[in-house]
Amino acid sequence: MRGSAGHSEVNPVTLANPVTMPRMNSPFRFLLIGLVWFFAGCAPKDTPAPEAPARDEDAIRREWIFGARAASSGIVWRSSGLGIRLIVPGAGVAPEPTDRIRVNYVCMLKDGRVVDDTHPKGKPSDFTVKNLLPGWATGMAELKPGGRAEFFIPPSLGYGNMSVGGIPSGSGLIFDVELIAVNPEVPAKPRE
Repeated sequence: MRGSAGHSEVNPVTLANPVTMPRMNSPFRFLLIGLVWFFAGCAPKDTPAPEAPARDEDAIRREWIFGARAASSGIVWRSSGLGIRLIVPGAGVAPEPTDRIRVNYVCMLKDGRVVDDTHPKGKPSDFTVKNLLPGWATGMAELKPGGRAEFFIPPSLGYGNMSVGGIPSGSGLIFDVELIAVNPEVPAKPRE
């Protein structure tokens, strides 16, 4: 069919059918293909799920040794692997290695199982700081009388590969320690 201007009319069905589609000149074809690619690139993309925050090797190792509590906020980790979470700083002078201390404490494993506790005994325990486990002795320098802290003691600063009193070898220890006194007076023993 011819229109009044001398141009052929284009049937819309013919344009939609690639077999009967009229040939386009080369520059127009490249322009059309380029526009299709451009607009295809502007289409909304599927947004990927947010990634879990990356954890470093130290955090993974601490969780393996101490359980989920190792991720608690407020723990200061030392290069030795010892973690200290100061709950109450206390007041006065921190103990020295040769000082005797009076403490209440609870010792737990990573699963929360208590392996030692002074509270059921009804009285605190007295120790010389230098005779404590290395991790516990180091942590005591951060406490003052009346203070309380949690010490996360790795096996290398605890019992190592020895099994001791229900504590499996290679265990990390979590001590909740309250420092009652430094160099307390020893109660006089009654005369017999």
